[in-house]
Amino acid sequence: MSVCDRLYILTQCSWRGNKFPENFSDVGSLICKFGAICEKTIKIDFGQQEKTKETTCKMSEQEPDSSYTRNEIPDTRTLQDINLVMEYAKLDKSEVKPSIQSIYFSSQMDNDAFKLMEVDSCILNTIKVGDELVIRGDKDDMAVLCTKDKTYDIKEAEISNSMLIIPQLKTGQDLDGDSLGQELNIRQVTSTKYNYYELRHCKPKVKKLRLLLEENMYSGKECEEDEEHQGKKYTYDDLLNLVQASRIELQTALKKVQACKLEGYWRILDFQFLSLVLSHVIQLCDENDWIKSGMPYEECMKTLEDLFPREVLDHVLQSYADKAKPSNIEDDEDQMEIDVDFYYLNEDKVCRFFAEQILKHSKGKFNYEDFSNTWQQTVPSGMQTMDQQLQGMALIDRSSQLETITYYSVDDLPEDVAERFDELFRTKEKWSLEEISPYIRSVFMKERRKYKSELST
Repeated sequence: MSVCDRLYILTQCSWRGNKFPENFSDVGSLICKFGAICEKTIKIDFGQQEKTKETTCKMSEQEPDSSYTRNEIPDTRTLQDINLVMEYAKLDKSEVKPSIQSIYFSSQMDNDAFKLMEVDSCILNTIKVGDELVIRGDKDDMAVLCTKDKTYDIKEAEISNSMLIIPQLKTGQDLDGDSLGQELNIRQVTSTKYNYYELRHCKPKVKKLRLLLEENMYSGKECEEDEEHQGKKYTYDDLLNLVQASRIELQTALKKVQACKLEGYWRILDFQFLSLVLSHVIQLCDENDWIKSGMPYEECMKTLEDLFPREVLDHVLQSYADKAKPSNIEDDEDQMEIDVDFYYLNEDKVCRFFAEQILKHSKGKFNYEDFSNTWQQTVPSGMQTMDQQLQGMALIDRSSQLETITYYSVDDLPEDVAERFDELFRTKEKWSLEEISPYIRSVFMKERRKYKSELST
């Protein structure tokens, strides 16, 4: 493979690193020639190592005026020297492009000035439109690269061939030249690379999110000054810097852990406090016969906002009720249509919550028959408990004459697929497909989406 061919492949890659060479605009002009990056600004965030570092570089399509002259390089070839070599090689001038490049190794080579990174079409498009690419990870984390909606593992790969970085090198039609005669250009190799970084689409590493939010859970305004509630609170930007996930993936994870935004900070509601709020909502529905007919949103807010913050009430309704909007509700007095938001308690979510409440207070195994009776008595009147509502939260042992149930939440399992299977089979030697499916469904769905994404690129 010729040097030009090798450099053309090189230009399909983009590079990142803490340190950029002083003549980065020269190196960038080579990449710009192939349209990988043209007059775009890239923001690179190196995460929370000691402090957040931001490096912004703008690479212009216009080549800088930094051509090397013959005086800077001793014993450079002249056009006469080159024509003499062509004559020895029996090459006619008409067979050679008029723009001739004489390449030398620089006396000031800097192989660590920057890094090379191979990117897929998705990230290349992100660079072209000027969207943000962020490298995230603490000191003990393996670095990941995030777009606005995807996360990529960064892996270093070595190559057997050398890749030469030559600023302002011309290829293809650029070698035709603007003049009729021959043109000699001096080019220098400023860096030699033997490795690069490759990206692999991965699932977001959001296990840390719950641990961060559990440092200071919300238990009501009256508890905010207690010693137990003096832990750190996190804004959305704080979490972005600490959790290895894209913006959209982080939003999805916040919803999954049922985080609530209070006064600019994302908080998890303490389980006992959440039980208290949900009990008041259910009691209000019982008093007004709203279990089946639905509860008016504003009326519910006005009734309970003296007891709990409006943000908390809204969060609980969004988590345990489904929104519905009646199309034809008429006021009896003036026969006018009224536009009211109604919420209906979600039977499966409410029943699952009460099951978790019972199992969390029990230690170890629980008699399944006693649990089922207690569970049915605690849920609102008219709701029916079912074993399907316990999927991913509890294990039922039917192997013995006395059936038992144990609290076993999918949220407590490792994110890594291999580690998760190891944990599952250390807990239980034999699983039926129906039993194990809730505990592996989420990781395999992510792997399936990852596989489809790789196929599309």
